[in-house]
Amino acid sequence: MRLAGCLLLCMATPALAESVDQLDVGRDGARYHIELQARLDAPLADSYAVFSDFHNLPKINDAVEDVEPLPSPTPGVERWRTRVRVCVSFFCTRLKQVQDVRDTQDHDRYRLDAVVIPSMSNLRYGKAAWQLAQCGAQTCLSFSAELEPDFWVPPLLGPWLIERTMRREAHATAAGIEALAIAHHDISAP
Repeated sequence: MRLAGCLLLCMATPALAESVDQLDVGRDGARYHIELQARLDAPLADSYAVFSDFHNLPKINDAVEDVEPLPSPTPGVERWRTRVRVCVSFFCTRLKQVQDVRDTQDHDRYRLDAVVIPSMSNLRYGKAAWQLAQCGAQTCLSFSAELEPDFWVPPLLGPWLIERTMRREAHATAAGIEALAIAHHDISAP
């Protein structure tokens, strides 16, 4: 599923059993950044199976309204368009993102890297990296992203509200991956 909408999209529901070890959200000028380290109570193979199916994004996080594959620009890269409804307090907008996503696997570790195409998105800049790795019976999830909106952000409370929303939605996205991975495991178990 390539993280497409999961840049800022990390936006929607309360956390389940996932354990967030680290969550840092901040801003440098007009750019926002987030770092997340979490453990999911689900096996790596199941976590990756649901996460790598991009069409699961709306199930992982209900802020994702639409997901559409686009023609690949180069071999080894997938291009995805997402539309994400983002609400920060009373202010709501739709993020329209086109991202090129590269998927790599190395032993017991999976990684998805996404780069926003600004000319096809309403972000001036965006990049994100997701990593899923085996941690005993759990899956360790690492996420980092940096983005710069190409739309008006209310100057006084806007940055604080965006950071708060990103924090809340990081929990929601981790919980969504975990819930779908557990369901996937239950269905695929003999």
